[in-house]
Amino acid sequence: MGQNVYSKHYIYASYIAAIIVLMDLTAVNIALPTISETFSVHINEVSWILLVSMLTASSFALVAGRLIEIFNQKKIFITSLLGFSVLTFLSFLSPNLQFLVVIRFFQGFFEATIYVIGPALIRKLLPSEKQQSSYGIWMMCTGIGISMGPVIGGFLVSSLGWQYVFLINIPLCLLAVGILLRSPKIKETGKTHTILDIPGGIYSFLFLGGLIYALNMGAKKGMGQPDIIFAIIVSIFFLFAFIRKEKKTPHPVFNLRLFLKQNFLLSNLGFFIYFLVNVGSRFLRPFYFEKGRDFSTDLSGLLMMVSPLVMIFISPLAKIFSHKIRPKYLNIMGTVFLLVSMLMFSSWNNNTSLNFLIVSMILLGIGMGLYYPTNSYIGMQDLPDKSYGMGSAAMSTSKSLGKLCGVLFFAVLFSFFQQQEANQFLPDMKAFQNTFLIAAAISITALIFSFLVYERNKERTIN
Repeated sequence: MGQNVYSKHYIYASYIAAIIVLMDLTAVNIALPTISETFSVHINEVSWILLVSMLTASSFALVAGRLIEIFNQKKIFITSLLGFSVLTFLSFLSPNLQFLVVIRFFQGFFEATIYVIGPALIRKLLPSEKQQSSYGIWMMCTGIGISMGPVIGGFLVSSLGWQYVFLINIPLCLLAVGILLRSPKIKETGKTHTILDIPGGIYSFLFLGGLIYALNMGAKKGMGQPDIIFAIIVSIFFLFAFIRKEKKTPHPVFNLRLFLKQNFLLSNLGFFIYFLVNVGSRFLRPFYFEKGRDFSTDLSGLLMMVSPLVMIFISPLAKIFSHKIRPKYLNIMGTVFLLVSMLMFSSWNNNTSLNFLIVSMILLGIGMGLYYPTNSYIGMQDLPDKSYGMGSAAMSTSKSLGKLCGVLFFAVLFSFFQQQEANQFLPDMKAFQNTFLIAAAISITALIFSFLVYERNKERTIN
């Protein structure tokens, strides 16, 4: 794994790509109520604008990771950025909701690629001692996208119209393309084949697509609906077809044997649990603020910004912390902060002070800032050099599934605690407390995974 003088161009472009993907999701989310009014459709219908791009992006992640490994990364990166730009411009021109949803479906394929390629290129191009700080900066950029999307999106919707939200990322896409055009093709060493397992790619897409659809729509409609049951059956069928195919082919879309690597497996399981707890609790927090405490929407929005902003500050500092603390213990610290924050959330009541709420979410942001880059580094370092694309894709998929399961699980759990028996309702505040307490218990699982990480070569620090 070498590094040339142009590696920084690819890494800078991947930072911009991280902002693009998260800013697109959060900015478009702000525009949904206005789009709903414009096309005179129910919010459930307009939600497909977000759902369909998330569906294709998450389902295509494994295929995208494989494409990055076997083809010219520069061409794939530039093509994906330009494809994303063209489709987002077509979204701007959308005459109706149906056209917009179809465009967003295809945009998800390019979205998956520009998101997965970031951690993959960090693993491929940078020496080990620079990777953790680079993962930290990449995570910081995702936080910037999450934070800036609603602000810029809200301004564009109110001042120019909802269509302009879809132009928000075109300048960033062109900037990233300009940076990449200045760089030569990445030199490959020892590449012996460029075979893409097309049947395996289709199976993985259908397996993940069915599962993600079921998790998303199940949270809205209930898991007992016929379409949800059908999606689960499809997902299970293609999961077995995918596993069977990948075991037999010499050039799989995803090498299942990578999960025999202890740290890589623990890293993926850790991301799944961390995102399940974090995103699940994030789903409930606005309800606590606005329904439980009667806070204004503006104050609720500001409170929701606390953790991402702290993560933006902490993530790039992972490299500095690593001079004194081993990656394993940084990972443990990240999960401890998650656990403590959930315990603090579980004590929230009608009288909890604003200062206590803010401190709770600051601690969560610190945990995110420590855990995300360090866990990425630990997992990716455990892989063979040629598996950087598969590794990044697997972690992206673990995060996506954690998010979706978190929203579904926390929604069901909160509803369960609201209703004891025979329509006997618990106070809403008690339901929040019980749900967050279970979130804390689940956090212990991520803490155990962090303790099980083995230290490579007995290194005390990353110099």
